[in-house]
Formats: sequence, structure tokens, C-alpha cells
Amino acid sequence: MTYQLNKAGIAMNFDIFNRQKIAEGVFFNAVSETKFKSNLISVRFVVPLCEDTAAKNALLFPVLMRGSKHFPDIGAIRREEESVYDTDISDGVYKRGDTQILEMRMRVLDNRFSIDGMDITARAVHLLSDVLFAPVTENGVFLEEYVESEKQMLIDDIRAQINDKRRYAMQRLAEEMFSDDVFGLSELGTAESVSAITPEALTEQYHALLFHARVEIFAVGNFDFDVLRDIFAGCFSSLERTEIEKTETEALHHARETVKTVYERQNISQGKLSLGFYTGMTVRDPDYTAMQLLNIIYGAGVTSKLFLNVREKLSLCYYCGSGENGQKGFMTVHSGIEFKNEKKAADEILAQLEEIKKGNISENELRDAKLALIDSAERIADSVGNMLNWYFSCVMNEKMITPEEKCEAIRAVKTEDIVRIAQDIRLDTYYFLCAKEETI
Repeated sequence: MTYQLNKAGIAMNFDIFNRQKIAEGVFFNAVSETKFKSNLISVRFVVPLCEDTAAKNALLFPVLMRGSKHFPDIGAIRREEESVYDTDISDGVYKRGDTQILEMRMRVLDNRFSIDGMDITARAVHLLSDVLFAPVTENGVFLEEYVESEKQMLIDDIRAQINDKRRYAMQRLAEEMFSDDVFGLSELGTAESVSAITPEALTEQYHALLFHARVEIFAVGNFDFDVLRDIFAGCFSSLERTEIEKTETEALHHARETVKTVYERQNISQGKLSLGFYTGMTVRDPDYTAMQLLNIIYGAGVTSKLFLNVREKLSLCYYCGSGENGQKGFMTVHSGIEFKNEKKAADEILAQLEEIKKGNISENELRDAKLALIDSAERIADSVGNMLNWYFSCVMNEKMITPEEKCEAIRAVKTEDIVRIAQDIRLDTYYFLCAKEETI
């Protein structure tokens, strides 16, 4: 049984999860679990992925991490972390569908294990809130020194992507497949857009986030949730939050009538063949679990058709695997191959998908896929990080389901369910990163 989020922002009839609206567009999500020594607090700003703001958003939290009102530099922040039982605060930026997610998270020892009477949670949250809401500024603007330093590191990260050819090919496939869609954008922005950011522009974007971004706060573990909720409510109480940005993802509607084919040539010794498929299957579809199993059977794991046939049996690639995206409704296959094996590898990758469409799925393949997906669901409760990601996905999908209910749904999938949804899968984009012509 699943539960929908009601308009008040509360998840009803859900034992360990409670969701409350604490300010306009700000939600406090409590996930209660007492078995861990460390708890987790995550503050996630969820905004539309946009070409004009992606780079500024990616830069923002690293700049915030450089210093705050009471902890004016990295050294002061690190010393405070160490003094609060090695509390750990970190930042990250992610892409999920058509949204960009900026996260500040803190891992903190449970108060039960304090040996000197310290209220570990209260002191740790003071640090987190200071970093988020009281940055170091000069005349109301971020320090140029901090901004320029973080700009260079972000630019270096962006430019370094081309050195990891596997990652680069994955990003290029997304760019080509979604060239007319915001999903084709990188969550880091471009080196050029980062370079153009001024302290003034970044400060303006910071204020825009505080006043207009959707905010999802998660507390996972053993907390006094009422106290924690009130602390965060106080942080947002002075902000006049209006016109909260809507965050919606538009799924892929159909595959191209003619496959988009892209050859990119570089001075490399191993080809990277990447294929993008339309599936039309998203996390909100009732058959989505069957789509996950199809992906495992097809190419996700050492028992998959791609691994056993394209790699092991025919030796056409160094690696070959598939992945599905339940937000946009597509699937990808990425492989590393010798240039001469391009056509054979591509043909065999497509042939293995046809085998699924024909219903050639053995009992062992279905059993192994189910065991893998069930194992993943059963491990949700093994860490606070897994629990955070599970319930955040539930919130973003606007549908609550327990790991136990997910396991039941997995067990209920039949071969014919997988074969049926496979019929709609179509190749959309063909991308091959290969050598320069004179080196082949």
C-alpha cells in the first residue's frame, strides 16, 4: 500500500516518516531510527535546472563552506567540527530530472553517546545554520577571494571531465539526446559560465534561493524532532518567501523517428559507444518496477544479457552496461570497445534487447534480477544515507512506499510484464567517441 502526500505536506499513516510544512515552500521531513550511533541532517534546495543559474548554484554552497559569521574561514569550521565529536559537514550538487539540487548535509553523533554532557545536536545545528544563513560578506557581498578560489576549482572540475572518457561519453550522450531539453545541461554549468560569475551576481543568486527555492530538510536518526523542526522554522521565519519556484520534470514523450547519430573524434585508444533509448516509463507509472527489472536483466550486473553475451561470450567490449532513468523515461547503454568492433558491438547490444522483446527471459534471469532489486530495497535500513535517499525520492515522486512494499511489488512482476513494456523501447540517440581518422 502506498500513500500520497496531501496538500498540507504531511505524509499520513506512515510509521517512521513525518513531513511538515514549516514555512512557505519549506518542508521538515523526520525519519525516526534509533539503531545508529550517528544521525544525519540534510538541507536540500530544489530548483529548476536552468542554463542561466546552473553554474551559480553549483558554485554557491562551496563558497558558503569557506566561512560564516561565527566561523569565518575553513579552519574555524573544521575546528568546530572536530570539537563536536568529529561532526562532518559537506556540500553537493546533483541533477534529478529537470531539477538541480543543492545540498548541505551533516553527520552528527547521537546525543546518547555524549560523554561530557554536550548537546551534540544543538551545537552541530548551530554550525550548519551559521554556514547556510550567515555567510562571510563584505558590504553585503561574498568575499571576492572566496568566490574566485572556488570558481577556479569548479572550472578545473568541469574541464577535468574530458579526461575521464567514460564519464565524458555519458555526459555527451545526455547532451545530444536532450539537446532541446534542460536535462541536457550539466548540473555544474559550463567553464565559461562559471568564469563570468561575479561576487555580486553570486550574492544575488544566494538571496534568490533563500526567498524562492523549494527547501527539503531531512533529519534521519534519533532526534528530538520537535526541537529540531522549531530551530529550522526559526531560520526561515524572518524570510518573506513568496513565488516559490515550481520544480517539475517533463518526461520523454517519444523516440525520434530517425535515430540521431553522432561521431566525435579525439586522440584516444579505446572507443566509447553510448546508446540512448526511449522507454516512456517513469517512477510514477504502475509498471515502473518491471522497468527496473528489465534494466537489470538487460545490462545491469554480471548476470545480465549484455555482460554475458556482448562482453563474455563474444568479447566485443571491455565493459558494457545499461541504466534507466525513471524521471525522464529513458535508458542508456555505455560500452568501451575497440574501434573495429563498433558495428558488431552495436548490433549485438540491440539484438539482446530484441531477445527481451521476444520473451526470451529465463527463469534464472528473472530470479536473479528480482534478488538483486530486493537486496537493494532491503539494504535501505542499513544506513542513514540510504534512508535519506529513499525518503527523499518518495517525496520527489509524491508517493510514499516502504521498502517492504517495494519488495512485494518486485516479487509480483511476471515475465510477461517485462516483455510487454519492452515493446515500447526504441533507440533514440547513437553516440560514438572514437579516434581521429588518421589514427584508426
